[in-house]
Amino acid sequence: MFLFTTPPAREPAPVNPVVDAIRQGAEKTGTGFDYLLATAQKESALDPKARARSSSASGLFQFIEQTWLGLVRTEGPKLGLGDEANAIAAKSDGTLVVDDPRRRREILALRHDPQVASLMAGTFTQRNRDLLAAELGREPTSGDLYVAHFLGARGAVDLIRQAQTAPRRPAAAEFPDAAAANRPIFFDRKGRARGAGEVYALLAASHGTQAAASAAPAFAPDQPVAFARSDGPALHGLFRTDGRRGPISEEVASLWRAGNAADAGTRGAAPEAFFPRSTPPPDDPEPAEPAAATAAVAPSADVPLPPRRPASLAASAVAPPLAAQPIRLGAIGRPLDLLAFMSWRRRA
Repeated sequence: MFLFTTPPAREPAPVNPVVDAIRQGAEKTGTGFDYLLATAQKESALDPKARARSSSASGLFQFIEQTWLGLVRTEGPKLGLGDEANAIAAKSDGTLVVDDPRRRREILALRHDPQVASLMAGTFTQRNRDLLAAELGREPTSGDLYVAHFLGARGAVDLIRQAQTAPRRPAAAEFPDAAAANRPIFFDRKGRARGAGEVYALLAASHGTQAAASAAPAFAPDQPVAFARSDGPALHGLFRTDGRRGPISEEVASLWRAGNAADAGTRGAAPEAFFPRSTPPPDDPEPAEPAAATAAVAPSADVPLPPRRPASLAASAVAPPLAAQPIRLGAIGRPLDLLAFMSWRRRA
């Protein structure tokens, strides 16, 4: 269709600036893009201006004020926010403050910048990953990392351990501030306090169980590939045989063995071994074909005859010859005789 004409130019797909900012943040911080995207979708539905009603959380990743000020203070100089970092001070009780109210509003407003928020979220995730790995003695999963985003790294360690040792103990008792700001997470619709196991499962559900801080392949090149047992109907026959260990058909196996035997000599010496002959062997009790039909389908002398069909493939020992019947695909249970078909077409 496009051999002699130039197809019309297609408009490039529009780039979502928020998703693009998340991708850049993931690349610059070494954090998994899928994890950051899923976190932003859950926290703000990809709305950089989103604000929480029950807490100070705001922006694409819903950072509360103290967490954001702490990130800007420690990570800001690396990201070109040195002046903002210097404006943040810590009080004796650890609370972070900014003396200039206008400056404070400007720093907190950076949470609504997708690029800055994504960089901070990636950095925050890496810090949480390091602490969780050290405390848990294993690589944290995406679910673990999101719990750390929600409760902080220390809170995530406490919840994970409580979910393992006392899963039915109400999590609200251990995290009263988080429970007050997020009642749907810590309490069900009837007001029942959820256990630590329930809370962890609810938080981690949207992020699965895959590790997010690395780009490791799904399987190592030196390990065997294990196909899932839940393969669908389309791929069902490719990777399992429902207990059958032998070939699909003994006739097919015999044909392959015949071909391999021919290959033992000169390749091509017996190519007909792969193509079963349509006419039955002389020993079969099948009646002889009429002379007229035989003459109509007889091949020329320069056409090699295919090998004889295995007896087990015959549709019936008393089936009439194919050339004596109307040529209908599937009329009898055996493959169509191509020579007879072509002769029938010429007569028709």
